Amino acid sequence: MIQLVVTVVVTAALLEGLVAWSFRYPRVSPLPAALVRYLHIRFDRQVIQVMPECARYDSTLTYTLKPGHCVFASREFSNTYAINSLGVRDDEDSLHAPQTVMLGDSLTMGWGVEQDQSFPSVFERLSGQRTLNAGVSSYGTVRELRMLGRVDRSAVKNIVIQYNDNDTGENRQLIERPPFTTLSQQQYERTVAEQATLLRYYPGKYAFNVMVQLQSALRRSSTEAPVTPVRQAELFVRVIEHSPVDLSSFRLIALAVNGPFIDAAKTVAAKSSLPWVTRIEFIDATPALRDVPNAYYGLDDHPRAASHEAIGKLLNTHLSTYD
Repeated sequence: MIQLVVTVVVTAALLEGLVAWSFRYPRVSPLPAALVRYLHIRFDRQVIQVMPECARYDSTLTYTLKPGHCVFASREFSNTYAINSLGVRDDEDSLHAPQTVMLGDSLTMGWGVEQDQSFPSVFERLSGQRTLNAGVSSYGTVRELRMLGRVDRSAVKNIVIQYNDNDTGENRQLIERPPFTTLSQQQYERTVAEQATLLRYYPGKYAFNVMVQLQSALRRSSTEAPVTPVRQAELFVRVIEHSPVDLSSFRLIALAVNGPFIDAAKTVAAKSSLPWVTRIEFIDATPALRDVPNAYYGLDDHPRAASHEAIGKLLNTHLSTYD
């Protein structure tokens, strides 16, 4: 019995050390990359939208970024955020009569890169158009359009809506289980506290969660079906059609790093009964990132600065070519 206990303790200690080492050197870790990434994202990584120094509660959006300055850091990056009075990562000047507004989640916001490296900033620099980066981490299409309602649209010509797979839950709630509701302040504050607890280290934390994850994988039902690109596209287009902001007078560009979604969304939008929806332009950024070395961080699931540069150039080419 003692020998078994010793074996378990030693094995757990070795596994704990291996995970910690893998966080430092993810590209050469013997552990499956997906497992190391999961453990980092779930138990080791800060999340900007629940950091009190970087985010604040909002009753109709759950949260926005907190006006002022803060530093958002992870194992692979450390970036300074300058946040304007609207609660987005841009300067005050960009709030006044922007020509292009970019909506989205953490990708648009520039998670993992400096402010001037985000693709909205790259586009602004290349195009010369005043561009507002209105992306906020974890927003889905519903909240992105709610944010647009707070933006000065007097001079807006182009609206870019960046889509990500994790928009599905939010979009699904509005279309399948309306009305869409956000967290209460108490629920948001509880989420902030829960995230702090997840990040707190204790001996054996990583080894324990490796075991939990493996057990969960074994129990996971093979009948669980992911939401298909077609269904994602249907939900996205329906949310656009139900926008609280009248979008009919703008040039709309839907952007995603997801070819199947873009192909499906083109088909769905073309069948809309609303003429302005049929005119949405769809851009798949996947080809633009194929030639970018180390396009994504090793641990984090976000693109590096070179990838943002490629996306910004792609948008500039598209908008200037088809003006």
